[in-house]
Amino acid sequence: MTMGTMPGDPGGEAGAPSNSAASPDGTAAGAGTEVSVQIAAVAQPSSKGPSAQEIDDAKRWLTRINKTRAFDASARKQYARDRRYARGDTSFEVSVNLIGTYIDILTAFLYAQDPDVSISPAPAALPPSSDDLMDAAKMVMQQAGLPTTDTAMLAQHVEMMRETFEQRRRDNRNLAATLEIVVSQLWRDAALKRHAKRWVRSALTTAVGWLKASWQTRTAAIDPTTQTRIDDTVSLLQNITALRAQLKDTQSIADADAKQADLERQLQALKCSCEKVIARGFVADLVECEDITIDQSVTMADYHDAAWISHRTFMPRDDAQALFGLSQERMQKAVIYTQRVPKMAHEMETVGIEHEVSPADADRFTTGADGMPNASGTGSQSGIGVGDSESYVRVEEIWSRDDDSVLTLIEGIPGWSKAPWRPKATSRFFPFFQLLIGEVDGSRHPQSLTSRSFKLQDEYNRVRTAFADHRRRTKPKTVFNKGLLTPEDTTLLASATQQEMVGISPTDASVPVNAILAPVAYAPLDPGLYETNSILAELERIWGVQEALMQSAAIPKTATEASIQQTGFHARTGVMMDALENAMSDMAQYTAEVALTEMSLEDAQEIAGSHAFWTPLMSPQKLRSLVRMAIAAGSTGKPNTAADRSAWAQIMPVLTNAVQQIGALRHSDPEEVSDCMAEMVRETFRQSGIHVDPDEFIPDPGPPPSPPAPALPGTPAMLGAPPSGMPPGAGAPVNGLPVPPAPAGVPIIPPTGA
Repeated sequence: MTMGTMPGDPGGEAGAPSNSAASPDGTAAGAGTEVSVQIAAVAQPSSKGPSAQEIDDAKRWLTRINKTRAFDASARKQYARDRRYARGDTSFEVSVNLIGTYIDILTAFLYAQDPDVSISPAPAALPPSSDDLMDAAKMVMQQAGLPTTDTAMLAQHVEMMRETFEQRRRDNRNLAATLEIVVSQLWRDAALKRHAKRWVRSALTTAVGWLKASWQTRTAAIDPTTQTRIDDTVSLLQNITALRAQLKDTQSIADADAKQADLERQLQALKCSCEKVIARGFVADLVECEDITIDQSVTMADYHDAAWISHRTFMPRDDAQALFGLSQERMQKAVIYTQRVPKMAHEMETVGIEHEVSPADADRFTTGADGMPNASGTGSQSGIGVGDSESYVRVEEIWSRDDDSVLTLIEGIPGWSKAPWRPKATSRFFPFFQLLIGEVDGSRHPQSLTSRSFKLQDEYNRVRTAFADHRRRTKPKTVFNKGLLTPEDTTLLASATQQEMVGISPTDASVPVNAILAPVAYAPLDPGLYETNSILAELERIWGVQEALMQSAAIPKTATEASIQQTGFHARTGVMMDALENAMSDMAQYTAEVALTEMSLEDAQEIAGSHAFWTPLMSPQKLRSLVRMAIAAGSTGKPNTAADRSAWAQIMPVLTNAVQQIGALRHSDPEEVSDCMAEMVRETFRQSGIHVDPDEFIPDPGPPPSPPAPALPGTPAMLGAPPSGMPPGAGAPVNGLPVPPAPAGVPIIPPTGA
């Protein structure tokens, strides 16, 4: 089984527009669906055009999307402005990109590694109390007509029910352990860290980031010989169906039915033979925020409740035609886009950014004259640039939650580019995961940190530019009296370079030199006018980035000051971390549901080992009744190594003693206790940062101990007395572990059967 992002794929649903082979009926790996066997339609575009109803339906959807995009034009203008500030695109003479630096710091802080997936058995898997088991056993016996006064039979029923619940608990615990391994491995195979860092950067820049995740399955292309056999079989089926309608003889009709069934089996076998899976796995990819259009009835934060979400992609024209199996005639009607020519800081003509951006600046593709010229040397227009590599088409993939279907259209082409399809059921319909920072109450769109601080960024650059201009103007100058010098001396003084010694012969030797030459006074440099500490302090309050993280050479701080500053930083970034962990928890739930739907036991064992526990997922609600999913708090950020080591050094002795005492009180198997101790050794190595395999220092398990010889009657062990060397009042060893002595005044109860 091949896991991870597949080459040439944008990382969305396999049913979504991509450069991979997918079936036109939309069943290709959408939200966990598998590739359909109806591959013939991809290689042979249908000559039958869309119906009038389909054309009107697609047109209404495109109109709805365009109206919503016009409604959100101000948000896209904000996206364009925020990205320019993140790049530092200004025309100030001195430009210090503080916003871009803050984004880099927070991105590294918020997502330094893939999170730790924490999956535990659901509360429903916990066994009931002894009283509840007793009541349930009595009820079962009463229904079976058995006497509840029979204590032996009642105890037997209670024990059977307890064992049933314990087995269910063990199964759920094993499933949780397997899912932790599988989900983490699927994320690593999908290169989630690389995409998630861009996801976090997008949210820090524009206040919203989108990640699209799904399961994809790809098959190899069908060979021409098999395609010909499929076409011939389909033609024969159509002929038999037409002839059967004209038959009246019962025997002839039966023969026709038998022949039709035989051909259908042959057709299915041909289709299955060409469905060779070449890649399958979980994928994730970033979606630009301007490419997501959400139903107007909800805010961006409530996207889960939206009636529909549309995902816009731009694909090369030839790739789109091959992917969707469209005829040349239909592709001629597509609106052609080209990539927008980027503008950098040195090309800016005015100071500042906020007055020179438009909503269209957020898009990388355009139909206007500011796009790259196509093969015809003209701007992008419908039908121009056919076959040119710089020509793109706009594909809209509409996830409609109301009718539980996914629609696909290309702007300009009538009807649907691919037949509507239905994704497999999960607890969430949309495969999009949103990371939102800066939510504003009562507003549809959030406010980015860049929008909150761009005026301070301009003020900082303005102050630094004015400071540079002041220093440039403070050049030393000297004036001289031309009337007291000869023309030759005047020329020598005017053309002299810096620090050059020039000899002069004044016309009046009685006039002193300092009366002929005098320095020009210039405005003194007042550092207070160009102070930027107040601007930096206000920026730090907005972004929550203290100077310690930026490694600036500041005044040394005491330990108390550093602790207070670090606490304040974590408090300000706590909102961002909570939003990230909530989104990752949703993705963990979605990944587990998709994995249980798409992966077999052999697939799970390939990842988690031969002892993996796997069960088919009947419904999304079923998984919630089995396990609970969460993300370990703070596991995505950079670890606080010093604090973690100090905390572990304090808790390890307490934990070691607790493991031993609990194992003794519960009469645990010594092997299980030793496993707990070995895991603490491994955790100690992880906390220390030493890159050594801790298993090299852990003893291997030995042979199982031989059963002890039966004790003779009258021996101290038989009477329950503690062996020599144990404190008075201590019980006999259980499974090799000493039982702690009973408290004073509490009688020692001998073990069962003593």
